[in-house]
Amino acid sequence: MTEQPQPKKRMSKGCMVGMIVAGVLLIMFIAAAVTCWLKKDDLAKFGAVTLLDGVKSTLAQEPVAGLDTAQFNALADAFKLKLNESELDYEKYQVFFQSIQTIPSDEKIDEDEAWIIVDGMIEYFPDLEDYRPEPMIQESFDSESMDESEDSVEESTE
Repeated sequence: MTEQPQPKKRMSKGCMVGMIVAGVLLIMFIAAAVTCWLKKDDLAKFGAVTLLDGVKSTLAQEPVAGLDTAQFNALADAFKLKLNESELDYEKYQVFFQSIQTIPSDEKIDEDEAWIIVDGMIEYFPDLEDYRPEPMIQESFDSESMDESEDSVEESTE
């Protein structure tokens, strides 16, 4: 009796396609991770710029009492310009981003949150102190003082 050679067992076509797809996905993942690592400065700067643009648009729609929106926008623009022109200081950036990242999550910015952002930008770049917005003082009148002032005006005209 002669033995016939047994044919080699091969992978099924479905398994081969699955292995090829998995290999391509692995290569794409490694390439994306390397690219993100090489561009981490640009990605971090992009995150800060995007966040500040969102804050600016929110403040344009709903201004905050006590903060001049035009001065805030000037500070934010100067900050973005300096951030894009300089090397990223990761320690300062981490402190800055942690202090402001949760602020716009509720789609509304109150006065305290706006001043936290202002302080964060100036702490990161102290030479932007010249751009610090002046707090706007809002005069509040209660009805009793209004009545008294009207009475005194009427008495002086008589």
